[in-house]
Amino acid sequence: MENDEGTNDDDNIDMVEEDSDDEDVELEFNMDVFKRLKQNDPSVTRLCIELNSHKDHFGKIDWKEDGDCISNNTQLKDIFMCYNDWSTRQLGGGCKVPPRQQIQDFFSCIRQNRSITNLGTHTIIDDEFSGSLIEGLSGHPSIIKLEFQSGKLGGIVLSALGKVLKHPKCKLKDLRLSFCQLDDEGLGLLCGGLVGNSTLKKLRLSNNNNDIASVGWQALSNVIQHPTCKLVQLDLPSTLINDDATNFLGTAAISSTSLKALNLSSNKSISSRGWQTLLNHLSQSSIRRLDIGRNNINDAGLVSLANINALKSLDLSNNKSITETGFQFFFNTLQARGTQLVKLKIASNRVGDVGLAALSRCNMTMLKALSIYYISGRITSQGWVSFFNALQDSNLDLVRLDLSHNNIDDEGLQLLVPLVSNMTSLKHFSLSANHSITPTGWQALTGYLQSPNFALEELTLGENKINNATLAAFMSVLVLAHNKTLKRFYLDDCFDEDGNESITERGWEAFPNLLCNKTSIMDTYSSNHILQALGWDHDQINMPDDLLSYLELNENKDKAEVARQKILQTHFSDNDTSKLQVLLDMELEVMPAAIAWIGRSTHANWRGTNVSGLSTMFNLMRRLPDLFDSGVHKKANDTKRKRKLH
Repeated sequence: MENDEGTNDDDNIDMVEEDSDDEDVELEFNMDVFKRLKQNDPSVTRLCIELNSHKDHFGKIDWKEDGDCISNNTQLKDIFMCYNDWSTRQLGGGCKVPPRQQIQDFFSCIRQNRSITNLGTHTIIDDEFSGSLIEGLSGHPSIIKLEFQSGKLGGIVLSALGKVLKHPKCKLKDLRLSFCQLDDEGLGLLCGGLVGNSTLKKLRLSNNNNDIASVGWQALSNVIQHPTCKLVQLDLPSTLINDDATNFLGTAAISSTSLKALNLSSNKSISSRGWQTLLNHLSQSSIRRLDIGRNNINDAGLVSLANINALKSLDLSNNKSITETGFQFFFNTLQARGTQLVKLKIASNRVGDVGLAALSRCNMTMLKALSIYYISGRITSQGWVSFFNALQDSNLDLVRLDLSHNNIDDEGLQLLVPLVSNMTSLKHFSLSANHSITPTGWQALTGYLQSPNFALEELTLGENKINNATLAAFMSVLVLAHNKTLKRFYLDDCFDEDGNESITERGWEAFPNLLCNKTSIMDTYSSNHILQALGWDHDQINMPDDLLSYLELNENKDKAEVARQKILQTHFSDNDTSKLQVLLDMELEVMPAAIAWIGRSTHANWRGTNVSGLSTMFNLMRRLPDLFDSGVHKKANDTKRKRKLH
């Protein structure tokens, strides 16, 4: 079904969540950033403003006088404001909120801006503050996402928000109110604004677990059923929903023609009978994505869940009341009905060998993300061997595969390697904490690392028995295969059977040459500029300093500039001017381009060491005075000249 913008509603649901590498970095507001805002710097697109910063950067600006840095800015996309009450207490009350008039002047700048799409606040100060912010957003021409986190939303704020939602020029598509202490009255006020709204696609009310009872949930159900409602995604995790509420929401889901995604995770206040009732309702709905992890669903609920034919994404993790037999029935039913699942997550459950075998018999050609982790002790090593054996001819082509914290052993890994080697789309793969795999067994993974289909961006192997020799084998293969896709290779907390760290500093020494081969300028240029991380926290890993520096450089998006920085740092950063000979040997007509390459500046948000090429450029120009002599004319066949340093 198409929505009012001519796009399919299913397109609004991310079935397989990829890690997006944002080109833009969120900057903390300070006086330097203020100057860049005044200059409409295109690199400043995401801004975090701490209203009670002890440096008081916000308070130093006269927003009425200099507010054009926001109001006239055409590059800003995201603004997030926070009031850090914790820092105020830690600094002895020295951090104060700016005067109300100044805050209102700042909000006035936001109202005049035409480029901001996302606006968020953390730790709401009070009703008057929040109300003046929200009410000023009525009819804003560009803001499509509004997020409030932490702090009580009172009647003034919610009434103002209702006016924003009812405004005929409202463009809001995504509204998030998390940890806002909503109660029945508050949810009723919010729903009053939602009735009649036709722009909102996503509504998130997570962790509002105070005093919402049946009355509030009934009001929300009325909104969902309203003919103008276009909600595609409703997120209600950790909201203490009761059984009456599940009946209301289930009935509303049947009536809705737009609702496709529902998140009810971590709502253990719903009984097993309540889940059965809700899932029976959802079997008659258009729900495509369902997150019901961390709940009390049992085998009877799973029977109802199997009847939701249109389901494409399912998170059923951590429902420990479901038995191995229940999973067997569920997967057998999916196979009989013909599953359309694109994403399946069954982590921290009692799946067992029998349930896993039933899953292997499902036709999973549509599946793109599979997560079966933290099931160590429930599925045996032989169960994994049988599972991987059964899938060898399945044509399974995943984007994401998470098999961490399990009992996979050497034999299982040997069967898993050819399975993943045939996957052309796999980008995220985790085998962390599979302690039954030995250092010898890990050698089998080198076959996958050199597979022609290898397209991984993230490989997680931490908490395993991986040692220096295994790591060296991995590195040797990555160098030979000239890998250009792997960005994150997590190897944290690898220990031997005696609890000793199995990857030492000597083991990490193989990496710097991979990231920056110093043999020649061309070798440096051809080094790996993709790999950015070797652990979740580099400070906890005993790595050489130069390796950490190269990893940080590789975080930058401009890979040509990364290569340039490595060349400058490796070949031209010292006082040895003899290294300039390689530049002096160039043809004279290409020398201006070489000088421009040496002297160009890096991006404003550059990460890591930034070596200026100005010193190198100065030394080069000293050797080429005739290049700047306008009276010198040379024929084309004389342009190639060799110059030796004296």
